[in-house]
Amino acid sequence: MTSRRTLLATAAAAVIAPRALAADHPAAGAGAPTIATGWREALIIVADARPWVETLTTVGAWETAWQGPPDQSLNILWGLPAGAQTRQTLMRNVGTTTGFIRLIEVQGALQIRIRVDDQAWETGGINALDLRVTDMEATRAALHARGWRAPAEPLRYEVYGVEVIQWAPTSPDGVRLSFIQRIRPPLVGWGELKRWSRVANAAITTEDISASDAFFRTTLGFTQISKAASLGPSGGANVMGLPWPVVDHLAVDIRGFGGVSPGGGAIELISMPAVQGRDHAESAHPPNLGVAGLRFIVPDAAGARARLLADGARVTPVVATDIPPYGFSQAFAATAPDGVWLEFVEVSG
Repeated sequence: MTSRRTLLATAAAAVIAPRALAADHPAAGAGAPTIATGWREALIIVADARPWVETLTTVGAWETAWQGPPDQSLNILWGLPAGAQTRQTLMRNVGTTTGFIRLIEVQGALQIRIRVDDQAWETGGINALDLRVTDMEATRAALHARGWRAPAEPLRYEVYGVEVIQWAPTSPDGVRLSFIQRIRPPLVGWGELKRWSRVANAAITTEDISASDAFFRTTLGFTQISKAASLGPSGGANVMGLPWPVVDHLAVDIRGFGGVSPGGGAIELISMPAVQGRDHAESAHPPNLGVAGLRFIVPDAAGARARLLADGARVTPVVATDIPPYGFSQAFAATAPDGVWLEFVEVSG
């Protein structure tokens, strides 16, 4: 999510990511040596993938890229019981090579919701996944019919000469998507966008933005691509549903980060220390239900792990696994600040 001021300095410190969403602003300078070029998949663990497949296909004009029977390829990486099984469905915006959603059903393991009954300003895990959309009202009507709800109506605003509409609803099973429709000037470079785009950004409401900044900038070698600290115009309307009098006096720090690869998934950190809520970091990992993590493709899993370990990150051992449709892989996971689960996969061939 991105705040209208956050990401673009607009009125409410509560939107979740138009900036990182599509290079409305160019990357600023080279960062540290990059471990990963941007994430490729968002991992959403669900009790039942069918409603998601129907919604992504019918409403978003996405397609099923791969679907497989139960398997045990993730048991070691995720620390699942030996008898646990997962069924996976990889969904993508037609014509894209990144920004996928991997829907994962798990049987035989204890699960809780990652951000159960959450508020958008609460910390821990991934707050929202951001997509572009061509027709906000059509999307809103279709999602309302499927039980999705948002804390506020779509917000129309302008910043840096760009006018957008943003809306951030939550699915019946507790996953927040933030949709952004460009009004003007016309959107360039998104030829595959028919209804919904690929997932372009993951928004993280962070408890300690300095620690999170250091992780993504220094440890992963991402480049900061956007920053906002102004509360923007007064008025209080905001996508997060914060009380209007609070918004007019709320200090916000939002920073967007991207890898060196154009189109790789971006990260947006949102800090609002004056607005306190629960912290969901302890539950923000597989096999718990919700947006459980992000998956990166890397050229050298062992090398990436060594660098993360040297920087003090919590990492799992490298394991041999089979992650369709990529095939045989070497993979490990790391826990970023705020409990965010990141997987790094070296694909053979």
